[in-house]
Amino acid sequence: MANLALTPGHLDNLAGKQDRAAEMTAEAATAANGIPTAVWVTHGVISSSSNIRFVEAEAARRMAAENMRKVAADLAAKLRTAKETYASVDEELSRNIDKQMISR
Repeated sequence: MANLALTPGHLDNLAGKQDRAAEMTAEAATAANGIPTAVWVTHGVISSSSNIRFVEAEAARRMAAENMRKVAADLAAKLRTAKETYASVDEELSRNIDKQMISR
């Protein structure tokens, strides 16, 4: 079995990356905002089939981005919980080992 090396700082770093991913996903959700309206204005009724699909695609994009943002934010929270739990358990076990040590 491979050695597992874990530090609370590393978990915090990973949580920060997930926070940034959540922010970037939220920004990406708005990248296509306004395109359906612009197509309606510039092309009119003649392209109504395409315009309807643009509106649907924009809604699907927003929904997908929101779901991705939620997952990234949830993972960041879980990583922070893992960091706190790891640090707490590590501290408790360290105290237990210290109690078992025989003084010279």
